[in-house]
Amino acid sequence: MRKILVFILAVTFVACAESLEDIEKRAGQTAVEYYKLLQQERYAEFVGGMYGADSIPQDYRQQMEDNAAMFLSEQKKSHKGISDITLSRCKADTAHHTAEAFLTIQYADSVEEVVCVPLVMHNNTWYMK
Repeated sequence: MRKILVFILAVTFVACAESLEDIEKRAGQTAVEYYKLLQQERYAEFVGGMYGADSIPQDYRQQMEDNAAMFLSEQKKSHKGISDITLSRCKADTAHHTAEAFLTIQYADSVEEVVCVPLVMHNNTWYMK
């Protein structure tokens, strides 16, 4: 019992040792990486970055992948595609294990757009909501 208590305290200490700034940076970079999967047309992996994607019916998951493909196709038609994705800022709520990452999407036609990506942490991994 004592070993379990020491382990729990050690894990809690390590988790608390991560600063809010580090948490926000990690959450934000995760959102950037998910959107870069979309940019690279890796739709199944992009959808896999959504919370609960592993437990939805396969036909619904396929629809989500198709929607991601349609979105990217529209961006190619409207803006000649996405040239870069960067993190503008990220705000985390450590009590609720959530974050909002603000990504700047730079299009090939020089247009920029900022999108908010809501995130949730589950099993120490950030997922898109």
